[in-house]
Amino acid sequence: MSHIEDQANYYKNLHLRDRSIQAVVHVENKDDEAFWNFQLQSVLPGHYHFVSQSRSEAGIESNGCEQCLRYCPYINRQFFICIDSDLRLLRGEEGLTPENYIAQTYAYSWENHSCEATHLEYRFTQKVPNCEFSFVTFLNELSQIVYRPLLYLVYHKTPELNQRWNVTKFNSCIPLQLKREELEDNGRPYLQKVRELFYRKMEALSLPDNFSVNGLTPENAYLHIQGHQLYKLIAYIGKLMCRGMRVAFKLEILDKEFPILGYAEIENVQSDLRTILLE
Repeated sequence: MSHIEDQANYYKNLHLRDRSIQAVVHVENKDDEAFWNFQLQSVLPGHYHFVSQSRSEAGIESNGCEQCLRYCPYINRQFFICIDSDLRLLRGEEGLTPENYIAQTYAYSWENHSCEATHLEYRFTQKVPNCEFSFVTFLNELSQIVYRPLLYLVYHKTPELNQRWNVTKFNSCIPLQLKREELEDNGRPYLQKVRELFYRKMEALSLPDNFSVNGLTPENAYLHIQGHQLYKLIAYIGKLMCRGMRVAFKLEILDKEFPILGYAEIENVQSDLRTILLE
């Protein structure tokens, strides 16, 4: 019996040893647990035993999405996996469904949900009611800018094409440190810089005529850029906006809570968890 199957059998039966356990959930990293627990509690409250690291076939402690997916042949309602969608969803990878006991973020990662514009704006204005900066306006404009570069990113998935346009090159067009004056008029100077950076980097690239990606629109594109990148950008902007106000943006606003409804991506997360836990 392989290390993976042996561990899966242990996890699948853990609820029989400890009746307080609702289910065992393998996530990519320790940092993912808070998001997934918040989502799970809203679907079926209880105690979930999280696994963020397990042994590979070679017996080495491993984490990440690939480690989670190694359990696919052995998971069930008592032991399932929750992963970041990364670019798999947009590239049409099959089999990542709740019927196969796999839940996913439907955004690049859980960090994108922390930065969802409407919910972020609400949390921000609760703490900083008179600020002139609008995260909704800023993120809506950023989303329009990154939409076409994301189409290129999805298209350039073969090793040869990936050398020409990849996540690293994409991220280099979104600087993470800003000057306060770049945030005037809801970040218009910064957004113009981002637009110009993408234009210069993508000048020599091309797409097939009428190329599109199912589920990706100019309105939701920002939820599909790399989560760490978006999260760090929003954290930096929020810190600038809250300077001198005795408000810890990251602790009191950005990480305060997660959405569970109000837009398609998070509602898909909830739907998948209901399928796994209740149906």
